[in-house]
Amino acid sequence: MFYKHWKKIALTFTALFWASCDDSSLTDSPDLYGCPPDACQDEPVSSEAGQPESSSSEEAISSSSEEASSSSEFMDAPLYGDIPVFGDTADIVCTPMDSSFTYFATDYSAETQKMWKEQEVNRDAVGKIDSIKQTLSESPMCLEHLRMELDRFVALYGAPTIIQNAVDSCSDGTTRPSEEYARFIKMKEEWEANLPTLEEELKKVYEDKMKEIEERINKCLSGEAGE
Repeated sequence: MFYKHWKKIALTFTALFWASCDDSSLTDSPDLYGCPPDACQDEPVSSEAGQPESSSSEEAISSSSEEASSSSEFMDAPLYGDIPVFGDTADIVCTPMDSSFTYFATDYSAETQKMWKEQEVNRDAVGKIDSIKQTLSESPMCLEHLRMELDRFVALYGAPTIIQNAVDSCSDGTTRPSEEYARFIKMKEEWEANLPTLEEELKKVYEDKMKEIEERINKCLSGEAGE
């Protein structure tokens, strides 16, 4: 009888054996995520996932294009001297023009103007003496000496002052005086502002000098002055 049912008994013991086994080794094994390399295939990249990368690439290309455009603009910009000019925001650059201005520095000297006024008195006095001599049968020697004294020519002009490159041409399309010429213009403006006062002084110089000469002429004609 035992021999007849040994297969059933063996199966029963086998079942009990496996039931009594501890399966902790299976439960303690680390969790696996994904799938083995040989069982997985590359998943297609969705359009949403790829969008940021495409946008970043476009930004990089746009940035490179802007830098190239900026570099080209700098190379093609008009140059004035060694400084590139970009529209109204750049500094205005001026370069000297082939021009010059000539003036006599003595023209703007009060002392020189007074000396010229005295020379004018002398010339006028000589003319007066010549007019008197025509009314005399004999001209006194003192009158001749006085005329010779007054008729001496005194050169007061000197050498002209020349300002080279008096005008500058500027990058904004205008022209302006150079630094040296600008100083002359300022001096000339100050001179003209003070000219009315100087003219009053020159008038007095003329009157006083002529009065002195007339007194000498009268003394000579009256015989008070020695020969």
